[in-house]
Amino acid sequence: LPTPLPVCRQAQQESAIMEAARDALFAGHSAFVDDDFELAVQRYSDALCADPNSADAFSSRAAARLKMHQHELALSDASRAVGITPSANSHKRVGLACFALGRFQDAREAFSSALELSSPRAELKRWVRKCDAELSSSGSAGTSGSSASTPPTTAQPAAPPPAAPPAPSATAQPTDPSKIRHEWYQTMTHVVVSVIARGMSNDAVNVSFSDTGVHLTLDLNGSASYKLDLRTFAKLDADGCKYSVGAAKIEVKLKKQVSGKWEKLEGDGTGSTAEFNTVVDAAPRSVYSGSSKNWDAIDSDLTKKEEEEKPEGEEALNKLFRDIYSKADENTRRAMNKSFQTSGGTVLSTNWGEVSEADYEKTRTAPDGQEWKKWG
Repeated sequence: LPTPLPVCRQAQQESAIMEAARDALFAGHSAFVDDDFELAVQRYSDALCADPNSADAFSSRAAARLKMHQHELALSDASRAVGITPSANSHKRVGLACFALGRFQDAREAFSSALELSSPRAELKRWVRKCDAELSSSGSAGTSGSSASTPPTTAQPAAPPPAAPPAPSATAQPTDPSKIRHEWYQTMTHVVVSVIARGMSNDAVNVSFSDTGVHLTLDLNGSASYKLDLRTFAKLDADGCKYSVGAAKIEVKLKKQVSGKWEKLEGDGTGSTAEFNTVVDAAPRSVYSGSSKNWDAIDSDLTKKEEEEKPEGEEALNKLFRDIYSKADENTRRAMNKSFQTSGGTVLSTNWGEVSEADYEKTRTAPDGQEWKKWG
């Protein structure tokens, strides 16, 4: 008789793979709540290498990329999550990416789909109203990036993302400088600028740093070149700055002389930093990403409508938690985020001194009548 050992080994291997995917996913959550979105993307990508069909990993990576203002990539990830297992969060992230890209009709459809799957509804209703305001001002749904018969929430890339990026030489270098763009995000200690240019070789990239900015030159095919001169908002530690050349982009990592939050990317080098999750003393921002509209009057109207809507049941409880979170300091918010994420939703603590030392992945307990089990 054939021995069952190979089947057992296969089951053990599958269990180990799923456990690795789970561990990478929770590591991504931890990085996310620590505002290290670059590391979070890496960990979520690790989870997808182990489990390419993880809707949670795709949706979570979309959330991190939204924080990094990588809206096209966030839209792709969120759409993949919707295609695997539709959820309110995944639909919402499709909507946020579409709104930032100016695709207001697609965004409205995504937020409406999220509303059908969500019990906390106030925030989603607010986003639907924002989309309606944009669409009414434009007079048409022309901002949609897809036809009505093919909404973005069901769109999927042709294939899962590869485990490793292709070699730069596999993609032709750009020839038109106007097609190259850059985007940025920041952590407490660094600012990361991504210059989107595929297929660049190391020899074609020249970057120099100073304490007040960065100069980048790309030698394109032919005689054209792309130049980016950034004078930064605050001073840099030039010796701690670096860059890397990838298949799809050049990533420039700028180290801040003084840790903290920058109000914007560019300035005269004399800007001051603030703590994350605090309001900078500056003129209030009245324009949302992806919108060319002043939102002061609209926000006021939306706030009044939301105040008239009295939440009940679970939504009322969620509103209570949101109110606590909105009035909390940075450490309290970090405690709430990390305890809830890493405990699998079984712990919500406001004590950062306790949460910063705790390992809820090892000590978490299941609700009454349930038990934790490993995947596989």
